[in-house]
Amino acid sequence: MKLVIVTLCMVAAFSAVADEASRPRVGLVLAGGGAKGSAHIGVLKVLEELRVPIDAIAGTSMGALVGGGYAAGLSAAEMEQAVTSVDWNQLFDDDPPRAEWPMRRKEQSLNPTFGFSIGRRDGALRLPKGAISGQEVLLYLSDLTAGAEGVAHFDQLPIPFRAVATDLETGEMVVFDRGPLPFAMRASMAVPGVFAPLELDDRIYVDGGLVRNLPVDIARAMGVDRLIVVKLDSNPPSREQLSSVLGSIGQMINFVFAQNEARSLAEIDARRDVLVTPQLGDIGPGDFSRGPEAIATGVEAARQVADQLAGLGVSPAAYATWRASVARSRQSIEHIDEVRIVGLDRVHPDLFESVVDEHKGKPLDRSQLESDLSRLYGRGDFERVNYRTAREGGRNVLIVDAVEKAWGPGYLSFGLGLNSDFQGDNRFGLRASYRQTWINDLGGEWLTQIYLGNEPELYSEFYQPFDAARTGFVAPYIDLGKAPLSVFLGDDRVARYDITRHRVGVDLGTTFGRFAELRLGLLFGEVDADVDTGSPLVPEAHNTESGFRARLLHDTRDSGGIPRSGSFALVDLFAPTEALGADEEYIRAEIDVSKARSSGPNTLVASLRGGTAFGDEMPYYDQFPLGGFLKLSGYPNEQFRGNKYAFGSLVYYHRLSTLPPPLGKGLYLGGSLEVGRQWDVIEQLNPSETRYGSSLFFGADTWLGPFFLGFGLSGDGEITGYVNLGRP
Repeated sequence: MKLVIVTLCMVAAFSAVADEASRPRVGLVLAGGGAKGSAHIGVLKVLEELRVPIDAIAGTSMGALVGGGYAAGLSAAEMEQAVTSVDWNQLFDDDPPRAEWPMRRKEQSLNPTFGFSIGRRDGALRLPKGAISGQEVLLYLSDLTAGAEGVAHFDQLPIPFRAVATDLETGEMVVFDRGPLPFAMRASMAVPGVFAPLELDDRIYVDGGLVRNLPVDIARAMGVDRLIVVKLDSNPPSREQLSSVLGSIGQMINFVFAQNEARSLAEIDARRDVLVTPQLGDIGPGDFSRGPEAIATGVEAARQVADQLAGLGVSPAAYATWRASVARSRQSIEHIDEVRIVGLDRVHPDLFESVVDEHKGKPLDRSQLESDLSRLYGRGDFERVNYRTAREGGRNVLIVDAVEKAWGPGYLSFGLGLNSDFQGDNRFGLRASYRQTWINDLGGEWLTQIYLGNEPELYSEFYQPFDAARTGFVAPYIDLGKAPLSVFLGDDRVARYDITRHRVGVDLGTTFGRFAELRLGLLFGEVDADVDTGSPLVPEAHNTESGFRARLLHDTRDSGGIPRSGSFALVDLFAPTEALGADEEYIRAEIDVSKARSSGPNTLVASLRGGTAFGDEMPYYDQFPLGGFLKLSGYPNEQFRGNKYAFGSLVYYHRLSTLPPPLGKGLYLGGSLEVGRQWDVIEQLNPSETRYGSSLFFGADTWLGPFFLGFGLSGDGEITGYVNLGRP
């Protein structure tokens, strides 16, 4: 019996060897096409069903992503899981989650500007390289091809591979046959204007589809006998789609792709090669959420030519042998001998000290490493922060590629602000900010913000950390501004004051990781409260308000506009002091806390706020206001003021849809219930009593900042409309 079993095994082995020796070498050509390229995975699934071994792969753009993963040893099922389980909106959002941002950046995001900035470098203004830098995409590709770190030449991959890109300076085709595999894949898919070009080895690369979207000749040159060519077909765009700027640009790119595809199709030998043409219908290059549909079209298209493909198949034993030879071995790197940071110019290497300490001398922990690099990227200094590994002299070297923004280190941003209660309080303005980073080795920054409109302000601060980690800092500043203040007698607005402030000050502060910041400081200032229109029911004032201030800020929210998770807390203390020259002495203390929790598309945000002057009488302009959207909705903005107050609200959001990066995060319908009370008020204006408010609204968390359009119903039965964009 044993002899029979041994004999059968030997026969199977000899049969597999004979099949391998006699079969033709098969090359696979995968075209570019953005999300349409998911159809390639469907073709791979059928090739595996028919037991067709692949000996070489050439791919462009999304074809390079699928082809590179398969060449690195992934199966079709693993590729399907990798492509359909990822959140593509998050992948195309370069920023890490806001909760992971450093506190400095979170603080600045509370005064939103456009999610787009113009750089200033060497005295000249510069634009970013693309809407998407590709930080998260490159990390994704690194994880997708994990296990191929030691491959110097792509012929050494489980399946030899080539990726096609375009040299942006010369327009020449570049065929990647070596180097870090994720970088080659990323270069091939750098769609101009969408993805930033990839700069590598003194060359600038963009999408290979511009020169060879269907790299038939590249695969043929890899020494194969037969080709399986996968060309992606879809319906032409409608006139409605072409009416947009993006639609027009996309169609022009399609024309370029179609021209070079026509040349490649002419190179196909119908006697030897197999053409597979998935029909994608209305699935477009950006429809990554429709990946399962695209994969299904690939399966259907491959089965339509199954008779031709079956002729390239081998026996089960031979295919099992081939599959075992190419299956990826995700062996971990057990010891990192050196961590090397490359690419730094302005940024001080000490910023990466924690990365070196965390990973040197330990096994490679990809999850922790990617988290560490995302945190550093979230500072806003880098175009990309990625990693690769190399073997040098028998040692494992972890190389971190830290590419600083080529359009920095100065950044100019703009924003809009609009707030109206449709009852006479209309605030609008244009916001501009300039941030000069890395003024010195410790990461000193100069931030200047200008607000133009009916609430003008100039704020300028020099932020000087004591170390690269920003555990301590000093921040001198100047703050000049003017704001309107309304005085109400009952429900009637009877006066409007102009409140003009001039302040200079200095804060000493410390940060607590990524989640909290404490500031203590001195300020010297003057305030003028002058009647603009109406009756002077409260006295005008021309006061010196020099004193102390303190602020503790805690913020783990995922968005500063419409949060779906996380918590927020702000404790603010201001104490004008006669010993420093103040005309009135009092203590103004306020606390604001909120918590957001979500389940599916539904979010509930609970908020509590309160403030007190500890029995002191504050000037009217410094008393705590209530009234306005989500601050006692249904009442006019800041209708009520008092020396002490308490307020609570529950706000519900239902997400209608998400917005693709970088346009924003989502569209919402929502409503609120609110209650508030003030004490120590001027009784003849508005007596102290508990008041209620509620609202219904449409909201959007956009790159312009939060936008709300809705109406409020007060506890007195009054209805007021509101529109709010950003924070004017």
